[in-house]
Amino acid sequence: MTLHHVCEKCIEDKHQRTSFPKHGAVRASKLLEIMHTNVCGLMKTTSCGGAQYIVTFINDFSRKTHVYFLKAKGEVFDKFKAYKVLVENEANMKIKNL
Repeated sequence: MTLHHVCEKCIEDKHQRTSFPKHGAVRASKLLEIMHTNVCGLMKTTSCGGAQYIVTFINDFSRKTHVYFLKAKGEVFDKFKAYKVLVENEANMKIKNL
């Protein structure tokens, strides 16, 4: 009986990678049509200003990204309201989908 060592990393590296399918993917055709957001944290290291979280807002059409630093998760809605006012006034349009 012969034992063969199988290296999982070697097997993974030999797999062919394919990109995500483009069919069914919806992209915005104008500013503020689709917005993406994400909250990240609790960070291991606190920022100089005391922030332990971040929230990002990304415009799907332009890919322009805004990042806000937060001391607590409870600040997310306030940051969204400030962001909404900023971008809607800047673009003279309303956010359609978040």
